[in-house]
Amino acid sequence: MTASTRIHLLAFVGASLLPLASPLAAQAVSINVGGTDYEVFYTTTSYNANPDLFGAASPGRMPWWGNIGLASLFAAELYDKLGEDVYQPGYGPVFAYGYNPASPGYVYALVQNTLDLSAQENLDSSNAVAASLSYPYPYARANTPVPAPMPLFGA
Repeated sequence: MTASTRIHLLAFVGASLLPLASPLAAQAVSINVGGTDYEVFYTTTSYNANPDLFGAASPGRMPWWGNIGLASLFAAELYDKLGEDVYQPGYGPVFAYGYNPASPGYVYALVQNTLDLSAQENLDSSNAVAASLSYPYPYARANTPVPAPMPLFGA
């Protein structure tokens, strides 16, 4: 085997394995909350590293932000669909619903027990998570129907 052939073979093998080295995209889970369909994902990040993610409206992608009741509905509806041991054993991802900027910064959130649908843990002011630490935070995108194209000619 010549040096040129070996280089081409190594380049081919390396290019073939490259997709395996990149992280897989999180798979969306489709749910309905309050009559609206959502695709929900999660990412492991911290509030400090990604503050734009945290919020109900754009650029935020947490429709439950600022509303513990809505965070609870989303967490219960997802139950174990995003994984059973995401936050810690027996719990799904961390549904952040508030932020306290008091030094060093805290995130208030709910986590769903994936072994008991009626059990959620409230990570509130007495048990908040540090804004500087990474946790698996879900985020959502509403599935809104795309309007049909307007006729090219007409009114």
